[in-house]
Amino acid sequence: MHAPRRKTFNSVNAASLARWIVITAFLAFTGLIYVYLSLQLYHLGDRKKALENELASLRSQNDVASVQIAALTSRSALQRRLKEGYLKMIPITEQHIVRLNAPVRPPGEDAVQPVANKRAGR
Repeated sequence: MHAPRRKTFNSVNAASLARWIVITAFLAFTGLIYVYLSLQLYHLGDRKKALENELASLRSQNDVASVQIAALTSRSALQRRLKEGYLKMIPITEQHIVRLNAPVRPPGEDAVQPVANKRAGR
């Protein structure tokens, strides 16, 4: 008869295997984070460049508009438009003019008045 055979198993060190699995997972996760952040940086750089180009375009449009406003509101342009009949001007009558003058108050005891005191001895 055959002697009972013992089944021999290769022993696996579970602690060492778990440690290598954790280290490998950590390195893979770190690599994925690095790739994600690199791509995010690339996309944000493109967006920043597009926004800077748009800002430059808006600034140039603003400068053009400022020049046009200055040209259209100059005295010579307004006089030319008045001669062409595009603008109509009517004289301002005296009854439509408002004048603001400071009221004259008689000096009283409680009124505040400027005083210039000359110092003696100089």
